[in-house]
Amino acid sequence: MTQELGESREKWGWDVWHMAEDFANNMKSEERPFYIVYAAKQDKFQSQRLKTGVYKQTIKAYFTRPAAMLGILVWYVDNKVGKFEFVPELSAPPDIPLDPSLLSDKASDASTRVMEQGQKLGTILS
Repeated sequence: MTQELGESREKWGWDVWHMAEDFANNMKSEERPFYIVYAAKQDKFQSQRLKTGVYKQTIKAYFTRPAAMLGILVWYVDNKVGKFEFVPELSAPPDIPLDPSLLSDKASDASTRVMEQGQKLGTILS
């Protein structure tokens, strides 16, 4: 069986989006606005035991604005006004190492937002 680059990431991405929607729907009775924060981390013990990648996923409500951190995804929910929106300024791409041959060296492909966020968080060295 062959797999295309990004195939699992695309599927997992939609799964995470639907998890956030389900989480928001389960909190429909909450009147206070809140943030949904998603994070995943490899479970090294289970991965070694099962000889495959196993990830612990966490999704949690925050009633105050969370800090920006590398590897989290954040949504804002306000049930009173029917708002469910992704918050890109608090979300940072997962810290997935990429093969350098997959990275572009074209200036037009650079993401200023990711660079600025990485510099603020101290994860990009100039």
